[in-house]
Amino acid sequence: MKVVYLTTGTPRRIQIGKREITLKRTTPRQMMTAGRISGLVIQAFRHLGKTHVNSELLQKLRARLSDDEKQQLLSDLPHAPSWMAPHLRELSQS
Repeated sequence: MKVVYLTTGTPRRIQIGKREITLKRTTPRQMMTAGRISGLVIQAFRHLGKTHVNSELLQKLRARLSDDEKQQLLSDLPHAPSWMAPHLRELSQS
């Protein structure tokens, strides 16, 4: 398993025993949703890329998200890249 944390600080790799932790630099905008399910969804979409976010994935995610989490997605829509907006809106529908 590879552990990666996003930070606005200095990027570096830290070795703790046999585990390596990577601190990866990111922008403050990307940190605005940190700690929320919407931030996790946005980061997952960013990692997958435009071409790999499809209706099957959205259907699975929609089934797992609570109504409150779906509302949080809508609230955090301004913090996501514009290409994600249609997907996040679709996810937030019950």
